[in-house]
Amino acid sequence: VMLKQPKRIILCEKDQTRRAFVNEHYPQVLTVAPEGLQKCVEENTDYGGADVVLEVAGAEKTFRMAWGNAIVTVVAMYEVSQVLPLPEMYGKNLTFKTGGVDGCDCDETLALIADGKIDTTPLITHTYPLAEIEAAYERFESRQGDVMKIVIK
Repeated sequence: VMLKQPKRIILCEKDQTRRAFVNEHYPQVLTVAPEGLQKCVEENTDYGGADVVLEVAGAEKTFRMAWGNAIVTVVAMYEVSQVLPLPEMYGKNLTFKTGGVDGCDCDETLALIADGKIDTTPLITHTYPLAEIEAAYERFESRQGDVMKIVIK
């Protein structure tokens, strides 16, 4: 997102540890818990709403929070179908984009990392050998020890 040089980035995250991580590594990003999101958006945008929203959590509540007056890109995978409440959405000038995660941009992403334009090292909190991949998955799934991302060697 930062490569696109937006005026502001607001990250809504319920986990305080993850908000602290973002505050430490990306101080230009505003972080807020879900209960403070609406007020934060109103106070930190030019007209009280976002231009673009990335919905990556995949919960019914986060889907509902994502749309205001924006282009909404749904990256999340939901356990149940979401309903578009069209009467509530009327007049909001919404555009929804969605699709599965495919590898079509991997070359570009890897080139950006190789060129130093994207630094993924702060995200890697744990490293495991391939022989311990099961333990790595268990740790990631349970979020033991403030795990963010795990590298398998």
